[in-house]
Amino acid sequence: MSQEVYAALEAQMLQYQDIADIPVESNNEPLVALIQSPTLVAHQLRDEMLSITGEKIYVRETVARMLGAVSMQLDSQVPGTQLQVGYGYRALSIQKTNFDRQRARLQGTVPDSELDAATHRYVAIPDIAAHPAGAAVDVRMLRGGEPVDCGTDMWEFIPDTYTFSPYVSRSARDNRLLLRSAMMGTGFAPFDGEWWHFSYGDKEWAAYYDKPAAFYEQLEFSTNPDIRVQ
Repeated sequence: MSQEVYAALEAQMLQYQDIADIPVESNNEPLVALIQSPTLVAHQLRDEMLSITGEKIYVRETVARMLGAVSMQLDSQVPGTQLQVGYGYRALSIQKTNFDRQRARLQGTVPDSELDAATHRYVAIPDIAAHPAGAAVDVRMLRGGEPVDCGTDMWEFIPDTYTFSPYVSRSARDNRLLLRSAMMGTGFAPFDGEWWHFSYGDKEWAAYYDKPAAFYEQLEFSTNPDIRVQ
């Protein structure tokens, strides 16, 4: 029964074919480092970007402002709540490596014509991925410096990470919905396959909100974040 529930939840999420053909009309907005505040905590929680950006997290300029607004909103709703950003921009080269590794694992399990779409379920295809566009963030809430219970850890890739899984506690689901509401209320699009993942300005955001185009393209990181390698 649970597998049927998970399949039904997944069927409601955007698929590769829903976003692949959305155009990008770049607005050339720069990447900026997130600045911490009493309500916003931001440092890399995964090792793969440390050699490129150090512990700083980079996102597009508008995304940074939106995250600040979300953090203040959460604190106003539940005093003492902080928004923790654990991941933002991912180097395009890392996205390609991760995608190719997962694609190789799936080789032979599905027809070659379906291989890219099947891989995309686990690792986004590089030329439509939101993290390499500086458009996506992985976030959670903290209280007293500790993560708020959302039923699973960030990056715990099991079906119960689906935002609307009915198999997590009521309090965990309420916490997920509080985070989702604050992020969406500021303009982010959710990815309901991972309760922690939200984006703005990328292809998935455009598809979710029925926009004609995205405006953040994928890019490689430069030592000067205001200069983007196209």
